[in-house]
Amino acid sequence: MRTLRVPATVSSLGEVAEFVGQAVVCADLGEKDAYRLRLATDELVTNVITHGFRHRPPGDIELQASISDGRVLLMMVDTAGEFDPTGRDRAVPPAVRPSAARWPDEGKAGGFGLALVRMCADRILYERVGDLNRTIIVVRRSGRGLGEREDR
Repeated sequence: MRTLRVPATVSSLGEVAEFVGQAVVCADLGEKDAYRLRLATDELVTNVITHGFRHRPPGDIELQASISDGRVLLMMVDTAGEFDPTGRDRAVPPAVRPSAARWPDEGKAGGFGLALVRMCADRILYERVGDLNRTIIVVRRSGRGLGEREDR
């Protein structure tokens, strides 16, 4: 298992991308699966940086990557405000729920990141433990298309 701990700032996104790139190589992910892991991780980390520490001092984000049974598990741990990206939390504000009637280039930016994460990951797990958010992104090595996912 590999671990990266970075400040929850935009300047850390390059290190996060490098870390995920190393996990992709170690897992021998194909191009589509590698893209899915990179996009899901980038979206979640960016959300924590942009929204999670909005009303509190920035903390750190820790990423742990492991490879097992033909899949990559990427766990993100942060001390941002509680937020469940799986969509099980019905209290998700409308600003993070994309509207089917609005295209990304219409109106204000945003609102599509979590939908992208859910489309890219084979599975997303979330738990709040004390003051920590733990989010796990699971991407399987496969030749399947983006539409074929396990039940989240």
